[in-house]
Parts: sequence; C-alpha cells; structure tokens
Amino acid sequence: MRNILVTGAAGGLGACVCDRLAASGDTVFAADVAAEALRSLKGRPGVVPLRLDVTSTRDVARARKRIEALTDGLDGLVGCAGIFRAGALVEVDEAAMAAALDVNVMGAFRVVRAFFPLLAKRGGTVVLIGSESSRCAMPFNGPYTVSKCALQAYADVLRRELAFLGMRVAFIQPGAIRTPLLSGARSMVEAGKDRTRFPAQMDMVRRMLAREWEKGMEPAQVARVVVRALRTRRPRAVYRVGNDPLRAILGMVPAGWVDLLIRTLR
Repeated sequence: MRNILVTGAAGGLGACVCDRLAASGDTVFAADVAAEALRSLKGRPGVVPLRLDVTSTRDVARARKRIEALTDGLDGLVGCAGIFRAGALVEVDEAAMAAALDVNVMGAFRVVRAFFPLLAKRGGTVVLIGSESSRCAMPFNGPYTVSKCALQAYADVLRRELAFLGMRVAFIQPGAIRTPLLSGARSMVEAGKDRTRFPAQMDMVRRMLAREWEKGMEPAQVARVVVRALRTRRPRAVYRVGNDPLRAILGMVPAGWVDLLIRTLR
C-alpha cells in the first residue's frame, strides 16, 4: 500500500487518477477546492477526500496537518489542479492572467513545498500535469499557455534539484482531454467574442476547440500514463500523450516560419 496525494481530484482527470490508484490498493488523499464535488468521493474504499484550495497557503498547511495525522509519509503527489483562461494578451483581464498563474504555477509550488517533507521520508515521486500548448505557443489562449510553459520550467528545475535526493519528478504533456476544463474553454471563448479586436481569430479558436472536443481523449487514457509515471523507478522527464501532430511539428519549426503560417489562418 502506498500513500498518494492528488490535487484537482474531483475533476475529470483527477477523479480518474484517484480511481485507478485506489483500485490498485493505494491510499489516495483526494484534494479539491470543490466541496460539493468532493462529496461524491466519500465512502469510496481507499479514498480520503480533502478540501484544498491550492491558491491558499493556509489551506495547504491545514491539509498537510491532516495528512500528517493519518500517515508518516507520502509516496507520490499528482498535481491535477488547473484552470483555463483565454483571450488576447493585450485585452485579457489582469485578474484572469493572475488566476491562471496562481492556480497552475503557484498552486503547484505551494503544494510541493508544503508536502516535500512527507515526500522526502519515502523518496516520493512528483507528477505534474502540463499541456501540449507548451510545445508551440498559439495565440489567444495566452494566460493558459504562459502558465503551462512556466509549470514545465518549474518541473524541469524541481526534477534536477530533487535528483540529488534520489527523488523523481515527471511532467505529463497531454493533448486535448474531454474534461470540464476543455468544455469550459469553449464557453469562455464564445462569451468573449463580442469584446475583442480579433473577432475572426477568436472564432477560429472557438472552432478549433470544438474540433479538439470531438477528437479529444478520455481522461482514463491520460490517467494510465500518470499512474505509470508514479510507479516506475525511473520515470521519463516528459510523457506526451495524444499530442496533436501539427502542433508537434510546429514545435520543431523555426519560430519565424510558424509566425508566417499563423498570420495566414482565418
């Protein structure tokens, strides 16, 4: 039996990760800010629901105290907590940009820092959920892309630091997943189409998100990779799951060529 903390545990991907871990006999501390959604996890064998707002240092400290009272260490931490914010960077509300960074980057920082002593006791593994958007930065979903690029840099630094202690860090870089985050992204872009100087381009983003929903993966496909990264003694630095082939190619093409291509899109 192992002890694993999962943030964003009530979301589509987080819930799948919790189910797979608990089914294999692990004890899962399922943490999420959504109190109502957490109630659905109550009573599940091997799952301990915890209300946790990753943007609150006090909340994180409270969760750590509760876990310390139940166990002497953690074997793994999975950071699934995340939000999507979109819009042109010259138009997006400052609060939206700040929220994306606070949840997606600082949230991971707060949780890992707070729970590091428990992870260190068992030489635990940290798995962070990024996005294929960090492979090639596309316009009009800037807050999300910037935060995921920053999270990947954080994961790289953390991996190289914790390697000196014999601990492991893996970064999951999935493509489109059929979760509330993706469906919410479509609604957000639709709501902002009448308040932008880029209406044609934002309509293109809306259509792209609709296609991504149609071809997107089920959360269970990514959850399998997350659990594999947790269990292996030598996880990869980056796991790419269901990435869009065109985005992958653009990530290897000179930036100037990508700029020219993007300007032709309508």
